[in-house]
Amino acid sequence: MTNNNATRQTCIWTYQVRTDVEDEFVQLLKRHWPTLHTLGLVTDEPPIVLRNAEGPLTYVEIFTWEAEGMRPAHEHPDLIEIWEPMKALVEERSVTHNVPGMSFPLFHRIDLGA
Repeated sequence: MTNNNATRQTCIWTYQVRTDVEDEFVQLLKRHWPTLHTLGLVTDEPPIVLRNAEGPLTYVEIFTWEAEGMRPAHEHPDLIEIWEPMKALVEERSVTHNVPGMSFPLFHRIDLGA
């Protein structure tokens, strides 16, 4: 079972997308954060979504989980119906974490007092 986050955590999801299914992947990605947000599992700040400019096709999605938002996400059918098809659209590369073809490192936002 997925651990739950006691505090807000920023997540950088990296998707190693197969080139032959990019359009299909993007359609799922368009639903991802709005679904998380509707369920109250992420903050109101919209995600940052990036596509690499060169090299193997990679998308990055950066958003912040609400405190205790992770475990309910992994149990919700609305998200499972997005995540399961996503798994079929990515490919395993040299570095993997969590799910082959995807990685989800977590970070805490740091205030540098600028």
